[in-house]
Amino acid sequence: MDRIDCLRAFVRTLEGGSFSAAARELGIGQPAISKRIAMLESEFGTQLFSRTTRTLKPTAEAHRIYDLARQILDSFDMARSSVEQSAPRPSGTLRIGVPSSFGRRYMMPVIADYVRHYPEVRVDIRFSERFVNLVEEGIELALRIGHLEASTLVARRLGTVQRYLVATPTYLHGRPLPRTPDDLSSHQCIVYSRMSPAHQWAFESEHGRHVASINGPIHVDDADAMQEATMQHLGIAILPGWNAADGLRSGELEHVLPDYTIAALPLHAVYPETQWMSLRARSFLDLLVARAEHFMPISPHTRAARAGG
Repeated sequence: MDRIDCLRAFVRTLEGGSFSAAARELGIGQPAISKRIAMLESEFGTQLFSRTTRTLKPTAEAHRIYDLARQILDSFDMARSSVEQSAPRPSGTLRIGVPSSFGRRYMMPVIADYVRHYPEVRVDIRFSERFVNLVEEGIELALRIGHLEASTLVARRLGTVQRYLVATPTYLHGRPLPRTPDDLSSHQCIVYSRMSPAHQWAFESEHGRHVASINGPIHVDDADAMQEATMQHLGIAILPGWNAADGLRSGELEHVLPDYTIAALPLHAVYPETQWMSLRARSFLDLLVARAEHFMPISPHTRAARAGG
């Protein structure tokens, strides 16, 4: 049996999580997938998947060879494409990871344009606020908001996420208006649980850095949920620009502590450090770079702070 077919079965099984998922994608029977994996295990002299009646788990050896196997398949597909047409075109499955709120707001139009231009590519989108392990989950490209820790990932800066401290006029009515970050201790605050430390908010002003201790009844790990909790008048929140802009323009939200700024967060595209980046991932990254200026909303014209307290 062709070893390319065996490698393709292996890659699709690891990415799809099961023999049946690989069989559906490749249009062959599940027994054929099992046979190809078995032949590959015999060729390599090692087990690639731990099998039970209910789960299929890649072994450490499978994770080590996965990236190389995908590179071999990409090179083979490009070689075949170069014979079939003058310029190779992206193909295969592109698995990407995007932050949930940001992805809902900005990514689908980009992905729609991409698949219209490259119909040979199937895009598998994973929405999550957590920083997933790209290699273990078979993700070729991910978007990440925030400062990156040292790793072997390659990062491409796409932009900056502005953040705003906001609340509804209804919540603020009848309460003392915060004048300094320390005043937040007497207010209900909506906490983003993935920020560390979650119970401290940092601000900058002409007088330097200010760190405020905050607490509140709502802890969430999704910016859209934070926006909804804020619009339900449950407290003060730090929202990214895309969640805050419309409300600030319409007056449904007020900018709290406008003389204090919250540090913006970088937006990066990240991908595993490999000798070969697939054509589908490279072309998608190029599209992201071209569209990056559309991701960040124009800074909203905030309303003047209320008088009185």
